[in-house]
Amino acid sequence: MCRKARVHFGLVRRQTKLCRTASQAMPHIARAAAQTVATCQNVFADRRWNCTSIEAAPNFTPDITTGTREQAYVYALSSAAVTYTIARACSSGALFHCSCASPPRDPPNGNFKWGGCGDNVRWGSQFGKQFTDCAEKRGARTQPRYSLLTEHLTTGRQAVGSSLVTQCKCHGVSGSCNIKTCWRALPTLAEIGERLKRKFAVATEVISRRVGAGRKLLPASSAMGLYNEDDLIYMTKSPDYCIRDARIGSLGTRGRLCNTTSQGYDSCEDMCCGRGYRTIRVEKVQRCKCKYHWCCYVQCETCRAWVDTHECN
Repeated sequence: MCRKARVHFGLVRRQTKLCRTASQAMPHIARAAAQTVATCQNVFADRRWNCTSIEAAPNFTPDITTGTREQAYVYALSSAAVTYTIARACSSGALFHCSCASPPRDPPNGNFKWGGCGDNVRWGSQFGKQFTDCAEKRGARTQPRYSLLTEHLTTGRQAVGSSLVTQCKCHGVSGSCNIKTCWRALPTLAEIGERLKRKFAVATEVISRRVGAGRKLLPASSAMGLYNEDDLIYMTKSPDYCIRDARIGSLGTRGRLCNTTSQGYDSCEDMCCGRGYRTIRVEKVQRCKCKYHWCCYVQCETCRAWVDTHECN
């Protein structure tokens, strides 16, 4: 299976080796890939670029191979998803390589003690770095492309680590909560995807400049200021994605649904790029008037209604 994955899904040699030596982790890597697609498409569902092109992996289209904001987001989310799924797998006992995270070094704040089983982000990040970063090491480390992509992957892992929240469980007679046991856990991947989306919105444009004997990625404008290691960066301005153009990876927005009452990205004015839209009436069928019957089933009726949908010209 690892050899087939290398042939059909583009695994590099190091990834193929990890596939063999850490085979127990591979179903979680596959799950991370599926979650990346679902999360990206859900987060950008109301945008002209709605992450549809990610489904072509590993044969990515130019929108996510040319140093755009979209590439930055996809790479960061992919890296985050691997870290996330492995960290959760460790805490759930699904992997024999790792277990629960060590208790935080910070002293407990309040009437609780550290315990439970925290998500092992440290181990997930280490494994994720081994698996994802090696795919980009085929080029020279000094090349701008390598620096750009590894920056994205690092940002994704850091987004997972900074998303940890404290969760607690009460102990005591009749739920009195005399003692609380707390641990550090991850939110949903969708929340991490939204966090990265905010970074996408303020990504920094960079260019490769010669510094000393080598080259570094620096802000394209001095007015931008230096970017942090957890920021998203890009080298190529994104197309507007209004018209289908295979050369730049744009699928266009013709036929996309839009919202006539919205003022946001999903509005018919913005989504349809000023081309207008057509209204189509469709029949919507759904369950309704549901009632619980003792004991123990729910009985529903089927309701039908005609609703207007709007598609871009």
